[in-house]
Amino acid sequence: MSKQFRVYIVPSDIESVLAELRAKVGLKIIEETSPSSTPIEVESPLRKRSLWIKEKDFLSARCYLVPPAGADIKMRFILTQSDWIVHSEGVEGIEFSGCGYDGSTLLQGRFYFQNDMLIDDTIWPKRKEFTGWADKVFRITKKQLHWSKGLEAYIGAGAEQFRQNGGRFATGLRPSGEPAYDEESILQ
Repeated sequence: MSKQFRVYIVPSDIESVLAELRAKVGLKIIEETSPSSTPIEVESPLRKRSLWIKEKDFLSARCYLVPPAGADIKMRFILTQSDWIVHSEGVEGIEFSGCGYDGSTLLQGRFYFQNDMLIDDTIWPKRKEFTGWADKVFRITKKQLHWSKGLEAYIGAGAEQFRQNGGRFATGLRPSGEPAYDEESILQ
């Protein structure tokens, strides 16, 4: 079983949310990839990446939020990429991804975690210490944002201001790599 929610948050919202979470429940930010089997801890998940238009770089997040101590993080090697990645099914962490931002478009992001894991064809619950921590992270994050029924997502104050100033929200990417804009965002 898993839990998730979608977000539209610009970099300033991301930094604000993470500061609040660090103060209230503590956390570490782990990169999704590593050149070795050891996870890499970072201060900020924001990185410049080419998401859809090759000529442009976008700030976006791809990381795991993990408890400050005792998190079980498993890595697996991906031969085709010659890189190690966090094994998403086994990690005691919250996947935070998306929120690609270039100043004119904001891509939808999400917070996601699994309550259980598959071990030898059997589903096992993750430790209560982790699921309790993850539920607190979700509650605190949602309290900092506001719910948009039309977008079915939580929106940060900076993202709302961005939209009011002409920025557009995108729900995802088309096969061509161009953003798929949210209809509500287009109409407003």
